[in-house]
This record gives sequence, C-alpha cells and structure tokens, in this order.
Amino acid sequence: MKRLYKEVVKIKEILSANKFCDVKVPELLDYVTLQFKLERAKFEERAESLLNRVQGPIDMALEQAGISVDDISQVEIIGGGVRVPRVQDILKEVTKQEHLQVHLNGDEGMCFGSAFIASNSSSLFKVKKVYLTQHPRDEVEIRISPLYEVEADISSQVDDEDSEDAVSYNKNVVLYKHKDYLGQKKTINVVYDRAM
Repeated sequence: MKRLYKEVVKIKEILSANKFCDVKVPELLDYVTLQFKLERAKFEERAESLLNRVQGPIDMALEQAGISVDDISQVEIIGGGVRVPRVQDILKEVTKQEHLQVHLNGDEGMCFGSAFIASNSSSLFKVKKVYLTQHPRDEVEIRISPLYEVEADISSQVDDEDSEDAVSYNKNVVLYKHKDYLGQKKTINVVYDRAM
C-alpha cells in the first residue's frame, strides 16, 4: 500500500503538467506488474467525487469572513492540491477570477511561517513580530447549572435548611465567537448568590 500511495502521488503530479501518464508499479503482487496508460480526463472523471468537495471550504471561508465573492479582488493559491488543473478551474469558476496568483512556494511558505511563529513564542530570538490570525471553527460556550434540579413541588416539602441548599443557579456564557482569535485568554466571573 505504501508503494502504491507513493506512485499515486507521483501520477497526480505528472498529470498536473501532462495530459497522460505511463503508470508502472513493478511487483505490485507476486509476479504481477501493474502497467497502463492513464489520461488526465480519466483521472478527473474518477476523482469527480473528490473534486466536487473543492467549493465547500471556499463557501465556508467566505461565510466566516462575512464577505461575498464580489469583494475579492485577487486570489493567491498555495499548496499541493491546487496544482491540479481541474482544481484551478473550479477555483476560477467559484471566485470569478480569470487568473489565480501563484507567488508563494507551498513548502517554503509553511517552513517560513512555522519558523516565525516559533520565534514569536521564544525569548531567545529577536525578530519582528509576525502575527497569525486564526479564528475558532465553532463557538465555544460554557453552561453552568446544578447537577440535580429540584422540582417546585418537592422543594416546597423540604424543610427550610435544605431549601437554602437547593438554590437553582443557571448561567450560559459564550467564551469564544467565530470572530475571536485563537490563543486568547478569557476570565469569567461567576457569582453564586444564595439569596437568588
């Protein structure tokens, strides 16, 4: 499986630049060599279910940013998957861009970004601060309530000392919203008033 996976990645890269590719995996099984010619059109046809998922993250990113496609003036693409011509065509259709910008090397960009973020959190390096803006994927909410709710008719039967301990306290607090930044610290003050 490791050999096949390695070959598949190589085939994807070749088909990103060429219209066909000669596939040859020697001794895939005992005395069996996998060998055939694969065209880019056939590759795209077989990968259609995966290619249909390209638009989802774009729509989600636009929704979280609170903008529409018309607000975008330029699109910079980075990474391995966007080298596939069909993926680029889908990105052009969705973002309504004639040309996609490719100014960054994916591998170098990841390495530089990691190095700068690591240097920000270290006291040994003196570099200009580089800020990573990343928002939480979901809202984080905390709900505080008693483990056992006391029913109104039951609490009326309890004597006065026990009824003081049966105070119902409920509080809902949103800790992080979609627009907050990851890495923030928040303090919550919880006041428990027995006279409530």
